[in-house]
Amino acid sequence: MKISIEEVNQLHIHEEVIPDVAEKLASKIKSEGQFTNPIMADEKSLVVLDGMHRVAAMQKIGYRFIPVCLVDYLDPNVVLCSWHRILSGISNLNESLEAVEELGFTAEPSDWGTAYRLVENRVAATAIFSTEGCFAIHGTYSNVKELYDVIKKIEIQFRSKGCSITFDTADGVKKQLYTRGTSTGMMTPTIAKEEVIHVALSGQVFPQKATRHIVPARPMMLNIPNEWLTGKISLEEANERVFKLLSSKKVKLLAGGQVLDRRYEEELYIFQ
Repeated sequence: MKISIEEVNQLHIHEEVIPDVAEKLASKIKSEGQFTNPIMADEKSLVVLDGMHRVAAMQKIGYRFIPVCLVDYLDPNVVLCSWHRILSGISNLNESLEAVEELGFTAEPSDWGTAYRLVENRVAATAIFSTEGCFAIHGTYSNVKELYDVIKKIEIQFRSKGCSITFDTADGVKKQLYTRGTSTGMMTPTIAKEEVIHVALSGQVFPQKATRHIVPARPMMLNIPNEWLTGKISLEEANERVFKLLSSKKVKLLAGGQVLDRRYEEELYIFQ
């Protein structure tokens, strides 16, 4: 990991941003007078892995720089998974299938394991399942970006019918459904890292919650003064100030769900 100050406009987000969330975050950053937790980005491509809304917030404020934790995205220790969906407010599986079929998609009866493989292999766009059964959903798409646009279209359809959507891991969704027995689950495929980079660098974005990144650790509570990020000083000067700040204090490190205190110079991070 490397902590660095980067130019906001040089970063590439890969997921959609909710304007209201970015607006509230911008107000929070301005009122606190400091930037607390760095975003996470691929060192080589500057594709943002975590912190899309913080990037949008800084753009709204008009700040030129932002603290970034740079990682080697292709390192196997950085794991890319997907978020599956829990659909609440739909009374039964047939109601879910009718909503999908209204959009012109077809539903194929399947068991959970087969449907999961079909979705992961992108033979099916998604799968809808509950304690009543499981169906693979087929649509038209030519790449993973278009596939996730299909998923977004289905989500919009469900919300239009009064359904609320929450997110969890594949096992988490399955466990909740078979524990509560009242909701419907929706599978999503895992995107490859190279696809994330390609889409982001092409100026496109996936729908929200298309990716779930897991990293061994991440720095927290850096508390970088906002005046260093406005662009009134050079990028080099901003980096020098941050280096001096972090060399003289302990850095909060979130690792495995636990917050650890470490000094910056303990080679936990390499400054760039």
